[in-house]
Amino acid sequence: MKLFCSRDELVRSLQMATRVLPAKTSIPVLNGIVLETRDDQLFCFASDLENGIEVKVPEVTIITPGRVVLSGRTFYDVVRHLPPGRIEMGIEGKTFTIKAASTFFNLNILPAEEYPAVPDGLKKIHLYMEEQTGLSGEELLFSLEAPTFEEAVRQSIYATAPHDSRPFLSSILWEFKPDRLRLVATDINRLVVKDLTVAGNSEDSFLVPVKSLKELAAIFGGYPDEEITFFLINRQLYAVGKGIIYYTRLINAQFPRYEQVIPESFDGEARFNRSLLLSSLSRSLLIDKAVKLSFGPDRLTIFALDPERGQFNEEVGCSYDGEPFEIGFNAQYIIDFLKAVGDAEEIVFNLSAGMKASALKVKEVATYTYVLMPLRLNY
Repeated sequence: MKLFCSRDELVRSLQMATRVLPAKTSIPVLNGIVLETRDDQLFCFASDLENGIEVKVPEVTIITPGRVVLSGRTFYDVVRHLPPGRIEMGIEGKTFTIKAASTFFNLNILPAEEYPAVPDGLKKIHLYMEEQTGLSGEELLFSLEAPTFEEAVRQSIYATAPHDSRPFLSSILWEFKPDRLRLVATDINRLVVKDLTVAGNSEDSFLVPVKSLKELAAIFGGYPDEEITFFLINRQLYAVGKGIIYYTRLINAQFPRYEQVIPESFDGEARFNRSLLLSSLSRSLLIDKAVKLSFGPDRLTIFALDPERGQFNEEVGCSYDGEPFEIGFNAQYIIDFLKAVGDAEEIVFNLSAGMKASALKVKEVATYTYVLMPLRLNY
């Protein structure tokens, strides 16, 4: 194996590949990155058995084809510390050599025969991309623009509990119906429902790990003009775009019947300027996360109390329709929503009395709903 490539392009490719390397593993070879040439192209591959990524490295000249497994983080650190320009790499005996200008590295090689086989879905996708065959209609799901996908992940992932042992809290439900994809996320205290328009006729639902969605959004979020195509093969979700194939194993668990949580009617409705409400609630956090919201004609009073810190009180202008009442919430939960909706100007707060769920939306946006449970306050 011998080749020449751009140092900068190789760094970008390795930066993505190393994201899926396991923090801890009982299989030492999984700490490695696979470099492989196919059809005069260079690919790097990494996996932790649950997730995997293959990246095509641009601007490569292959002299001798081959395949090698190298310690992933060491290889990445070496390449990113090389001077800019073209670098020469190849297998010499039992080591892997890297040359750039007057810099020379000799890296140890990991046993390639011990590296786990890549999933069949990866081979199917390559065949489909080359010949537009090899996949059934059910396996090809839909395509989304990268910014649309990144926004959908950002607007749902904050309502999960990534480290919880209960699978439905550390994953997001993907629910398909003809021409619609719905993302549903919850941490029990709150629920997000995000609808996206997609081209497709399939009906299915499955749980995608939060960790995988974070990685997908980070990897493809840097390509605003790129389109991501999603495939479902052998209960693994594949995302393809910009010479990258990322896959993750789906969660085998049941998601709660979330429709029952979404209120059908409310006791009041308030409309706010997003920035004003965000600023006021951010100040209330200086005292406590728990806040009491008192609604009256054209105003909201926000009150927070902590025996050690003191108290906070502020009035915020709003348009309110309903009988005056008070209710408690976790201010941070409301702030999460207000930050997730970006530059939206007007927020609609549909309120329920007692301990029933309330809902937050952006004015005239029916595709994004945030359901929030109240807090029981002692003051």
